[in-house]
Amino acid sequence: MRKLCCCLLLIICAGISAAQSLSIKPAAPVFSSLYTDLKRECRTLKEPKGVEPGDPAGACKGYGGYRIFISYSAWAATLSAESLKNRDESVTLGSDYFDYGAKSEKVEWRLANGKPFAVIIRLGKYKENNNGENPYTDKNRIGSALIIKGLKGYEQIDFTVDGASANANVKAREMADGNYVRK
Repeated sequence: MRKLCCCLLLIICAGISAAQSLSIKPAAPVFSSLYTDLKRECRTLKEPKGVEPGDPAGACKGYGGYRIFISYSAWAATLSAESLKNRDESVTLGSDYFDYGAKSEKVEWRLANGKPFAVIIRLGKYKENNNGENPYTDKNRIGSALIIKGLKGYEQIDFTVDGASANANVKAREMADGNYVRK
C-alpha cells in the first residue's frame, strides 16, 4: 500500500511539473536589423521580350524571401518590398525622386529571431501644390519621413515618423518591434 501511495504521489508531482513547464511563456523575440544599400545592391531589370522599352525597373537585395523592387516613371521612383514567391504579398513603401537610391539610401529590414517582419525606409516629403510641375525636386522638398511597413502577416505595422525628430531611427525601430506579434 505504501509503494502504491508513493507511486501515485510521484505521478501527481510529475503531472504538476509537466503542467507548469507547459505554461512557461516562450522567450521574447530577439530583434535585429539588416540593410540594403540601394546604390550598391541593385540592378536594372531588362524589359521582357516583345515589350516596348519604357522606364527602367530595378531589383535590389532583400532578405527572407523578399527583395526591394523599384519602378521608375517620368518623375518618381516607387519602391516596394516584393515577395519572391508571390507578388500579391508585396508591400508598397512609397515614392520619391526619380533616381532614388543613387545617393546610397538604405532600406532597413527589421528581423525577429532572424526572420524579416518589417521594413523601414526614409522618403522625402514634398509640397502638395506644384502647379503641374514635378513634385519630387529639391525646391519642393519640405523634409523627410521614416516609413515603417510590416511584411505579409504583419500588416498592423504601418507607421510614419518625422525624419527630423530626435532619434527618428530609434523611434521607427521601436514602433516596428513594439507592434510585432509572434506568428
